[in-house]
Amino acid sequence: MRAGSVLWPERSARVAEVIVDADTLTDLNIDQVIAAVLRDGDEYELESFFRRPVRDRETVRYRQEVFGDLGNDAVRAVFVEFAGGMRRVRRRLAGAARLTHPLQKQRWLLDAAADYIMAITRIADAMTVLPLSSGALAQWRNFVEFYTGGADFGRLVNGVRDVQQVFATVRYSIRIVDNTIEVGADTGEQNYSATIADLFARFGSGAPPPLPQEPEWADMNQMEEQILDRVVALYPDAFGRLAEFSERHEHFIESAVATFDREIHFYLLYLDFARSVTGDGRTMCLPQLVVPPDDIRAVQAFDLALAGRRRTEQPLVCNDFELSGTERVLVVTGPNQGGKTTFARMFGQLVYLAALGCPVPARSARLALPDRICSHFERAEQATDSDGRLLAELERMRDTLDQATPDSVIILNESFSSTSTVDGVQIGFEVLDQIIARGSIAVWVTFFDELAHAGPATVSMVAATDSDDPSQRTFRIVRRPADGNAHAVVLAERYGLTYDLVTARIAQ
Repeated sequence: MRAGSVLWPERSARVAEVIVDADTLTDLNIDQVIAAVLRDGDEYELESFFRRPVRDRETVRYRQEVFGDLGNDAVRAVFVEFAGGMRRVRRRLAGAARLTHPLQKQRWLLDAAADYIMAITRIADAMTVLPLSSGALAQWRNFVEFYTGGADFGRLVNGVRDVQQVFATVRYSIRIVDNTIEVGADTGEQNYSATIADLFARFGSGAPPPLPQEPEWADMNQMEEQILDRVVALYPDAFGRLAEFSERHEHFIESAVATFDREIHFYLLYLDFARSVTGDGRTMCLPQLVVPPDDIRAVQAFDLALAGRRRTEQPLVCNDFELSGTERVLVVTGPNQGGKTTFARMFGQLVYLAALGCPVPARSARLALPDRICSHFERAEQATDSDGRLLAELERMRDTLDQATPDSVIILNESFSSTSTVDGVQIGFEVLDQIIARGSIAVWVTFFDELAHAGPATVSMVAATDSDDPSQRTFRIVRRPADGNAHAVVLAERYGLTYDLVTARIAQ
């Protein structure tokens, strides 16, 4: 029996991927999310998986089912234990590869094989009673049952057991005579170690410290090697069997097990990260996939990158949004520092993570799979932009619109703010018309309130402020008509910068 991948259904081994360029990953802070998921290092080389969102609904559902099973604590615990066992195996093998003495390398290989057998047999036993719903994990359970009952695994188990049994009879003695160490067969003489320790304890030195479980260096020193050589001469059969085992089982890890071990960490690491950023009203969910994208929504959604780096006690604000019927564009306006850009990034993250098959940062969500995710964030003017910043923005927008389709998602943040309000509004309307004509989904954070009234395809959302103190941000983005009030007057009054106050000071 062949084990399938837990990331790719057999029919979907080659699927179309969502197009996302490096600038978009940075603009939406998706690169920060990936880095946070892999915060302890990428020993499983998973970053490539997290950078490959897919358009294939079957693949996404296949992964969602695995996440659904692993959402059960009892199920996840079994796979966490397996992953820990396989990590010990890999580390023993990596340590053996660094050793120089052949007999020591062979013993480390034996111990790694014993750990491997334990990891496989324990997960095989545990999975018999697990409530699995996903096709991927059910297929893995069937494979493990078949594999552990097969001849190859049986030979490995018997080989490890036979060598361990023969090594259990290896006993030798070491005698120190003057400056000489004598190694001989164990004749049953009394071990004086405890007696000597007790004797020195009377003089206040105490018992000797326990030997460390892991030595500071793994290689043997010259004296240890000489002792080992003499023990080998005493028990040639035991060490012969060890050498035979090592030659026969040098590559004992089944390729399907190695693949599963790597791929299951895609799920386990993401779930560990998800647990670290939820709580205090924040939850994550597996989104419902909709086709066509005529009913997009999320409830209590939040910016996953912001949640990952948040260290204060101030709660992270969650927001809702909805696009239904012919609605295609969320136009977000309101005062500075009100959470508008965070909202736009959150939207892009939801779509991206949904296309990975991962839980998304929201209580509930209905999302479509895009063919591409594009961002158009304000860029600082570069010395190499001989034609100016506005033209560079227009060229980037032209390229985005040339590639946009009804399945595309476009995130715009303060685009065309480098020009005058009149020109910015005019350009904005033309770009909006092009986005709507293509049927793309978009979020546009802008200072141009006029864009929020572009027609039935646009939805106005406003960064709200405290009703009692309009200068205080709530970081809630609410669905309501743009009011054209950035509360500049309130801020000017608070800081004594109104016309009357400034002129009064000058007159003094």
